Amino acid sequence: MSCRALLRVCSLFLLLLSFFCDCSWGNALSLKEYRSSILEALSRVESEKGPLKPEECAFLDEHFPPQLDVNTKSGEAVQVDNGSLLRLVKESRETDQGREALIAHLKALCNQISFVDKPIPLSEDRWRESLARLEKVFSAKEFQDLEEVKDPPWMVFLMKVLKELMEWLESHYGGTNVSGQWMEYVFYGVILGGVILLLLWIFRSLGPVGWRFRDLKIKSDLERKASGMDWQTLREESRNKGEKGAYREAIRFFFISVLMEGHERGWWVYRREATNREHLSGVEGSSESREALGNMIQLYEKAWYGHESPGKEALLQCAEWLGLIEAR
Repeated sequence: MSCRALLRVCSLFLLLLSFFCDCSWGNALSLKEYRSSILEALSRVESEKGPLKPEECAFLDEHFPPQLDVNTKSGEAVQVDNGSLLRLVKESRETDQGREALIAHLKALCNQISFVDKPIPLSEDRWRESLARLEKVFSAKEFQDLEEVKDPPWMVFLMKVLKELMEWLESHYGGTNVSGQWMEYVFYGVILGGVILLLLWIFRSLGPVGWRFRDLKIKSDLERKASGMDWQTLREESRNKGEKGAYREAIRFFFISVLMEGHERGWWVYRREATNREHLSGVEGSSESREALGNMIQLYEKAWYGHESPGKEALLQCAEWLGLIEAR
């Protein structure tokens, strides 16, 4: 083979080699350069509005080819696929929305590249270095004049009170030296007892009237007046309202007077915070009494909440139901 033929073969080989080989041999960007290119592209795209201009597209095509080699911090070359970015560049030439999508993509790329150093692990071989950094942080002005608190303030105050109490007991009831540490358990016991009482109060409030801790059903006149259960006055007020034609208020006064009268006579337990259904569930006696009170509750709720306009007949019907309850 002649020299000219050998030269042609070598030229063809070099041409094919440069075509098939990637640019990682000499054209790979550093991570810092790659991030700078992204920031520069982001600055240019954000500074304008509307479709991309030809000079902006030329800058992006030049700095972001389809396949771009970038060296990591460790020196290893990785190949970045810019296909998605170039598609957005193409869309940005045609629509205004394409520019916004391109900006979001560039910001996402910038956020993916971090230059924050990894924290030093707290291992034995690096403990001194980590400790030195911690001491440097805590030597700042913000951490001066701080004292280590072993116990919370409420515990310190409690122990102080208990100590004074034990000293007082020792001075009055003998000279035995008794430690006050056991008083902590008394304190926790008081807290636990308070929580139990709170739970009982909640269950009492949620349960039906018949389940709750009842007061005495029959009270003296003095106790009745002190508790505000003067049902005779309400009954008289209901009668006056009925004579004036205010049947809605008359039925309300009549219904409340019935609840108070039943409490005094021992038919049920009346509590102001209880609902009408809770009062109904606490009725003791025959089913006729419970049915009569239930009918009265329905009539009262329809009249008071505006579902019906009651008349004199409704007030007379309530009186008949009260007669059934008294008879039973």
